[in-house]
Amino acid sequence: MKPSRPIKALVALIIAIPPASLLAQLAIPSDGSDGALNITSNTVIDLSQAVTGVWSNDNSGNAGKGIYDPDKWAVVFKYSSVNIASGKTLSFKNHPTHAPVVWLVSGDVTINGTLSLDGSSYVGGVYGVAEPGPGGFRGGFVEVDAYGLYYPSAGFGVGGFYVDSGYYAGANGYGGYGSPRIVPLIGGSGGGGQGSGGVSGSGGGGAILVAASGNITINGSCSANGGQGANWGSGGAVRLLASQILGNGSITATSVRPGRIRLEANIVSTNLNIDPGTVAAAPTPVVIWPDSSAPTVRVVSVGGLTAPLDPKSPLFPPSEDITIVNTNSVAIVLQTSNFPTNGTVTVYLKSRMTYPQTLTAGYVSGDTSLATWQVITVLQPNYTVIQARAVSN
Repeated sequence: MKPSRPIKALVALIIAIPPASLLAQLAIPSDGSDGALNITSNTVIDLSQAVTGVWSNDNSGNAGKGIYDPDKWAVVFKYSSVNIASGKTLSFKNHPTHAPVVWLVSGDVTINGTLSLDGSSYVGGVYGVAEPGPGGFRGGFVEVDAYGLYYPSAGFGVGGFYVDSGYYAGANGYGGYGSPRIVPLIGGSGGGGQGSGGVSGSGGGGAILVAASGNITINGSCSANGGQGANWGSGGAVRLLASQILGNGSITATSVRPGRIRLEANIVSTNLNIDPGTVAAAPTPVVIWPDSSAPTVRVVSVGGLTAPLDPKSPLFPPSEDITIVNTNSVAIVLQTSNFPTNGTVTVYLKSRMTYPQTLTAGYVSGDTSLATWQVITVLQPNYTVIQARAVSN
């Protein structure tokens, strides 16, 4: 039985103070080309305005709007400094890919107001869908047939359940996905839709990395909480990296089921409220992206049609990633790299109007460096999101 509200436990974090020699500025790869971010009124940053390119490019020509790097699946901002004034809120409108947010800051970050990557709460009515925070996953749909019967879908993302709240980090017997290091950067899963009452699931909390050469000070709040109500979205992810993380504010990535927080610093204030609790790690060596030898898995084709390298999973016409006119079995072909052939590759099928499916792909050919896997199944006659996960045994 799921709880009617999330259980919160705010904790203070304590770590030892290192020698002064360890407090030098970190080598964060920021050229400051997005300028200084100074929030003095409630602001929504539209991530769809980011230029598509390589994250490390000079962004002076598109300053303040960021760079969307499909290879990294992130919208990257390279700021000179960040300041969010007290009583003011900074939030985001999603990129079409729902990519997470990365701030690379050459100076200090001060959050006296609110930085929000929270998922949206449930949406009433047929075809409503609750958006996640950037980097998270949408809540499940509710649709109605010609007889007035409601059909809910599961929440999207690996941790999205059918008629239940989403999960991410794992709790109460639910296994987690992603990494406690929050590398790669990924957010929380959405809650499932509800047939009774016809409401969507809530969106999962988003994901952000804030890496600063100077200090990060939080006297307000930084949140990546799951959407509230109906079937809740899970908490998302907040990763902060700086020499010092100071202040007396709050850092949260919570919901019915928790997300993840990771603080990488030499000094972390004991006055910060952190939920879920975490253990501070050293900020060096500075790691922004997964190593080039990290394992990966991707969908190569569905029913003989090539899958896009940068899928959008729109769930609404007319911009489907792949359109299949086939009521028979189709092959979903996947490719792994830097992954053992005796591992497990799981395929998650989330339709907009029916039960989800979880299938195990069979190894076809190749080796650890590059291998092919396959699932053969019948797809539902509706919009379906396909997601893959590889776990070494």
